[in-house]
Formats: sequence, structure tokens, C-alpha cells
Amino acid sequence: MENVYIFFEDCSKAGQDKVIVHDVATVLCSDKKLQSKINAIKIYTFHGEENRIILTSLKILDLILSAYPDITITPIGSTDILIEKNTSAPKKSFQILKVAILCLIAFFGAGFTIMAFNNDVQVHNVFSQIYTWLTGKESSGFTLLEISYCIGLGAGILIFYNHFGKKKLSRDPTPLEIEMRLYEDDIHTTLVEGVKRKNKHIDVD
Repeated sequence: MENVYIFFEDCSKAGQDKVIVHDVATVLCSDKKLQSKINAIKIYTFHGEENRIILTSLKILDLILSAYPDITITPIGSTDILIEKNTSAPKKSFQILKVAILCLIAFFGAGFTIMAFNNDVQVHNVFSQIYTWLTGKESSGFTLLEISYCIGLGAGILIFYNHFGKKKLSRDPTPLEIEMRLYEDDIHTTLVEGVKRKNKHIDVD
């Protein structure tokens, strides 16, 4: 009896309407021919405008055991697999335009936020008073304090986000990468729970 290990991903994408085991899981066994055959087993077919489905790992295991009843399967990983069908990629010009708009929004939005914060806490008055105390002169509004503050603000943002262009200051994940990962996990959990509540997920009979 052949031992087969199957690792199920949380989310998977299918390049066509027919979904096979290889699209949603990693199969490992000593018999490579059997491994290839299991990878090629069809587990679902998208119909019409349908582009998302949730299968339980038990349903996939049931389909595999129906085809090969003499094997022993050890499942690993997720118990609910979200499968999405790849749609046609948007045009490159549209992607460039979308990125440019997002960059402008982020740039001016961040700039406005920083200026609003500085104005709210009256940073310019604080700097003016400190300059007067240290030098005995009135501040012109453009002194070493303001210059140091601007440089420190930019350097602090770079250090905090651990990213400058394509280069990272360290191997640790950036706060944005962590938040995006948490966001993706929350989306997956919400989709799975929503489908389960509607009883539209595909499970064993």
C-alpha cells in the first residue's frame, strides 16, 4: 500500500475551467507515476461566469481515494481551499495609469497628513521658541531645526518601513508586508465563513 502525502494550500488559482489536484495541492509519494496521476485528477470544473469556489480537503481526498482506493493518504495544510479562476490580465497601460494615480494619492495624502499634524500640534511655534531660547534671536522659519526635522522625518519613515525602492535595509518583513499578509488571511477567512454560512461550499456527500 503506497503512502501519499498531500499538502493543501489556503488559496489557489486555476489557469483554466478544469481544476486538477496539482492546482490546489502538493503531492508527494515514492511512486512518481502514481504522483503524476494523482496530480492530474480533476476535482472541479468552473461553469459560465463562476470564478470562485471553496472545496474542502475531505472532498478532494474522497475523489482521490475513489480513483485509487489502495493508497494511504496523509493530508497536511488547510481544510478549506479557496480556488479562483485566473481572469484575463488588464492592459499594461491601464496598470501603469492605476499605479501612477495611487502613487499621487499616497504622496499628496501623506504630505497633507504630515502638514495637518504639524499644524495641529504647532511644531513651527515650538521650533521658533527653542531657536529663540538657544540663540536669543527670532527664528526665520528656515533654520537648522527645521532642516534636521525634515531629514529625520524622511529617514524615520525609511527605517520604519524597512524599504527603499527595491532594496530592504534588513531581511525582516516590512510593516506593510505584515499588514498585507494579515489582510489576505482575513479575506480568506471571511470568504470561507461566508460561503459556509450559505452552505455553498463543496464537501463530501
